[in-house]
Amino acid sequence: MRIRHPRVLDATAIAALFDGHPALVALIAEAEAGWWNLILPAACVAEAESVVKAGHSGWEAILLTSGVVTLPLEAHTAVEVGAWPGPLWARHAAHEAAALRAVVVTCDPGSYKGLTVALLVI
Repeated sequence: MRIRHPRVLDATAIAALFDGHPALVALIAEAEAGWWNLILPAACVAEAESVVKAGHSGWEAILLTSGVVTLPLEAHTAVEVGAWPGPLWARHAAHEAAALRAVVVTCDPGSYKGLTVALLVI
């Protein structure tokens, strides 16, 4: 049973996961063990893929992990975050974190300048 608030992984955290960052590897293991859900907003997945270039097969191990949930960028969310500052992936992560009462896990806190969001900087 997942009783803790989820963690939203932004594009920088997802890319760091592909690089084997120990804290992120531990988060994936904790999600699989049922400690939390890890939320991957679609805009963050797209941005991370532009960096890691893993392709479909490279993503399977992450996307099929128990406790990992991807969230699409819905039209109503896109309209809401459209005027917010920062890159789209950071705005999408901040929106989902607010909706879920979660923190955003990031390697780049500067991308959230002007946004009100709790960050876990790794």
